[in-house]
Amino acid sequence: MRIKDDEKVNRIYQAAIKVVNNDGFQGSSMSKIAKEADVSAATIYLYFENKDDMIKKLFIHLKSKLGHSYFNDENDLSPSKGTFRAIWLNHYQYIVENMEEYNFLENFSNCPLIEKVEKENKLDYCPTFESLFNRSKSSGLILNLHNDLIFSLLFSPINHLAKKNKSSNKILTTSELIELFEASWRAISK
Repeated sequence: MRIKDDEKVNRIYQAAIKVVNNDGFQGSSMSKIAKEADVSAATIYLYFENKDDMIKKLFIHLKSKLGHSYFNDENDLSPSKGTFRAIWLNHYQYIVENMEEYNFLENFSNCPLIEKVEKENKLDYCPTFESLFNRSKSSGLILNLHNDLIFSLLFSPINHLAKKNKSSNKILTTSELIELFEASWRAISK
């Protein structure tokens, strides 16, 4: 039995991100990914059943990484505006520092495989959000909306601006970030 080589899997993941971001899901192939990762296509099949399995596992890996970037040991996860602001700023930081990964996640959100993956794995990669949203609704801090809608109202504006500003090499100022957070907060708070 072969031992999993984490460095090789990471190279495959990085190559898959690059190939999918450049060629889309339909235009990407195991051979392109293998070439980009500088491994044989047979090597990829040691770690993944097929392209869908690799893409699904990569998506879950990246969603988990994104989810963990929201919460750190310094975060107080009690329902409060400050908690949401800290998470929101961590989200912005993740996008700015990991744009290629974030673009892959955005691309995957338009892939037909997303429904199945989300249904089977959503709570695996960010259960803390579900809990925080539910506790915040119960305490009357935020509106009683579906959690997906709360997430969209809170994070879609910063997603859009972070991507737009990255392409123009602009960094949002602290005052711009605070202003945008306040607008997003007003959309979900009571």
